[in-house]
This record gives sequence, C-alpha cells and structure tokens, in this order.
Amino acid sequence: TMMAVRALSPSKRRGTTRRTDGAALDLGGTRFDLKVGQWSPWYAVSFSTGFLQAEPGMVRFLLRSASPQLQLYASPVNFDPRKPMLPISYPATHAAYLASKTGPFYTQGMPADTWALMEGRIDEAAFISIVDEVTASRQRILDVALGEFKGGVLFSYFGCLDDMQHMFWRGIDDKNPLHDPASPYRDAIYQTYEKMDKVVGDVADKCPDALVMVVSDHGFTSYRKSVNLNRWLIEHGYQSLKPGVKDADPNPIDWSKTRAYATGFGGIYVNLVGREYYGIVEENEVSALLTELRQGLEGLRDEDGQATVVARVLPGASTYSGPQVARSAPDLYVGFTDGYRASWKTCLGQPGDTVFETNQRAWSGDHMVDPALVPGVIFVNRKVTLPNPSIMDIAPTLLSLFDVPLPEGVDGKVLFDRSTVGR
Repeated sequence: TMMAVRALSPSKRRGTTRRTDGAALDLGGTRFDLKVGQWSPWYAVSFSTGFLQAEPGMVRFLLRSASPQLQLYASPVNFDPRKPMLPISYPATHAAYLASKTGPFYTQGMPADTWALMEGRIDEAAFISIVDEVTASRQRILDVALGEFKGGVLFSYFGCLDDMQHMFWRGIDDKNPLHDPASPYRDAIYQTYEKMDKVVGDVADKCPDALVMVVSDHGFTSYRKSVNLNRWLIEHGYQSLKPGVKDADPNPIDWSKTRAYATGFGGIYVNLVGREYYGIVEENEVSALLTELRQGLEGLRDEDGQATVVARVLPGASTYSGPQVARSAPDLYVGFTDGYRASWKTCLGQPGDTVFETNQRAWSGDHMVDPALVPGVIFVNRKVTLPNPSIMDIAPTLLSLFDVPLPEGVDGKVLFDRSTVGR
C-alpha cells in the first residue's frame, strides 16, 4: 500500500504570518485532510503474503505536527473486523456483523498504545483520545448486544480504567517523580470512573430486572521505583554474568554459576537440575535456598535502609494451583509494597545496572505487587451472602444460577443464597 503525505498551508492574509497547520494524507488513492492533533479514520491496508495472496488490516494516523517538521504517528495495524485474516469472534462472522452495526473498531488485545505515550511518540491528549474511542466503540457494541439480549449471560469488558490508572497515577500520587499538581490531567482517572459509572447506570436502566455485576480482578497502587531483581541476585551471590557482558546482551547469564534467576513481574526461579536446561541446583538444596532468598528479599530496604520494599515473598507451590505448578509456576513470587515494582528489565530476565531505578515514565500506577494491596472489587445489585467474596466465585455463581453442576476442580463458591435471587 502506497502512502503520501504533504503539508497544507492556509491562505496568506494581510497582517498574518504564513503557517502550516495541517497535512493531506493519501493512502492507496484515498485522501484525508488532517489538522494537527486530529486522528484519521480507519484506513484499510493489505499485506502481500505471497502466492498472489494479500491479508487485510486497518490503521489510523495522528498528525502530531506539520511544521517545522512533519510528524505523523501510525497506530499498530489492527485486524479489520469487517474481514479479519483470522477468526476474532465466535461465530467467525460475528465481528463483521458488529462492524456493520457500529463501524470499524480496535481489535488489539490491549488497544490503548501505552508505549507510544511512554516513549513520547504521542502526548497525553492523544492517548486519552485513543482510550475514549476504544471505550465508545465498546459502548456501541454493548448497546447492540443489549438490544438483542433475550436472556442468559451477557459479558462486556471495558479496559479504560486499567489504561488510565497505569498512565495517569502520577496525577494523584504526590510522591511520584513526575507528579505535577498543575497538570490538566490530574483528574483524568476520576473522570474515567465517572464515565464508567454512567455506562453501568445505563445497563441497570435498560435491564431493571436483571442481575447486574461489576467485577474487577485487581486494583491499583503507585509505581515510583523499579527493582532489578536479577541485580539483587547477582549482588548476593545467587547469579553470575558472563565475563564482559553488557546490559543489552540478550543472554547475559552464566548458568554454570547461577542458582536463581528472576523473570516476569516478580517471579523467581531456582536453576533446578532436571527442570532447567542448565540446572545446577539439586532437589535436596531447594528448600534451604528458597528460605535464604525469601528472608533476604523480605529484608530488602531502600532510601538508606528506611523504606520497606517487599511486603512478603510468597511460595509458588502453595500460591498457585493446577497440574503445571511444578513445571511452570515461579518458585517464589515477590510481593512488592506500595511504590515499588519489578523492573521492565526483570520482566525480560535482564540484570540492570543497579538494584533500584527511579521510575521516570508515564506508566506510574501498577498492580504487580503484593495481592493484598490491590484487591479487586465486586459490585452487585443483589445481597451477597458469601463472606469475603473474590473473583474466583464468579464462575461458580453463574453456573449455579443456571443449575449447571460445577465441574471437578473449579475453585470458588456461590455468592448468593439462591432463594433470594431470580433468573
């Protein structure tokens, strides 16, 4: 697909300076004039896959600047719901049906482009406009579903609160290094809650006799500092790097001298013989090693030894369940306290230069901490009789309402006294 972009200039007027405030975007023969700060509509694009075949997609453009330099941001390519290259709905034709009712919509799993904001490719206003468009399209899809809903279960997911709290927690956290009390976006999180409150109210109004549940799987807290867990392991003799390794090296670890490593958002794994490819820790050494690691991490301090970094370290064997625990679950999960989180480098298994790094990115709120600090919520228009309900209780409750026996191994219990809840 060929694309051409050229700047547009308004007519020169007496007493004014000629300026450039827009651009003409020509994509595959389709032209659209954009103003600075304006998003284009969705453009259909296609990619050759050989053998005279082409796969469809769609993309949006944001004109960031027309002068003195042209800056045009292209969204990630989305599957086009009108003709997706792979099934993205069930039935497979349902995505196209929804698009015919609502217009094209974002189809990425996480459509809000957080990294574009983190790396300065777009600004806060542009990011919020993405979130607003995603939310509006999901509202339109929900409206279609509500209009056709005759009974059963209707589920709709809105991710805007997650997006906004990740990126704008700095607005409500006066200890965050990027906090600006004069920022026009300091109330962006609260405003998003107000928008979602309206969505919930509309559903309740349209379905006055229905059981309505609002469920989140986690809450949020501040993220002011990153912790490089692999660097901590190195400094305490549990991990070694290859000689002369650089931080960007994709394979920095000397596995022959490494007893433990960290990857993901707080998981620590023992380099176990028989499980890891280069394992060196024998089974009879694991218990003592995990005890050492847990005690050391729970004693980790920051800010000259004053700030507690880790709330608790959870053993993987008793925290996770299922047939793949021994093979896949971390041996320890580091539950950070408010303000701290495993670094982006830790997520990729990288060491980092220091144990602590100040978080200077817009991604300023998170939930990858001790689970007790960020519980989810359940709002429901019926009386809940189960003490201490959790998200694990949602599936058993729904199955119970339709008299479906619980499959073996399902966790959770029913939230309600069935005699008080109609269908």
